[in-house]
Amino acid sequence: MAFACALAQVPQTEVASPAVQRPQPVPLVSGACPAVPQGGAIAFDWNPGFAPSWGVTGMRSFRLIFHQLRDDGVNLNPASRLVLDSGPRGRMTDIGNGYFHIETRLPPSTRLGTYHLVDAHTSPELLPDYQGEAPQVTVSPARESFCVAIVPAYRPVSSTPPE
Repeated sequence: MAFACALAQVPQTEVASPAVQRPQPVPLVSGACPAVPQGGAIAFDWNPGFAPSWGVTGMRSFRLIFHQLRDDGVNLNPASRLVLDSGPRGRMTDIGNGYFHIETRLPPSTRLGTYHLVDAHTSPELLPDYQGEAPQVTVSPARESFCVAIVPAYRPVSSTPPE
């Protein structure tokens, strides 16, 4: 009887479920336009340079705003906005010396195409008893040339033959 009970109590850890692999975030690099698959993620290191900085203890949130170019290839198309932020798809990590590592996934509805960074916002975390003027960002990545090319997501081919 003890033998039958021992066989019936198979530990749950022995049954492995297939792991879902998330794509690695693609780093944003000034002057380059990396390909990011639909549903993919980007990574970005940013030192916003708050001034005054003495009361700043971290970064509370961020928002990166991208636009596609119009058909002329020169002017921005405000109707094609891509917003990446610290909401449920984003996270940020303090990496020291005023820099923060930002990772954020693309919204599932992101259309294919090339998007240029046009604006960046962040709000600082402040000391609880901070009484000074509101710190302002002094370094914006929008002053540099950042863009992403959204490409179709890779779909693995099933190894099982159709029936």
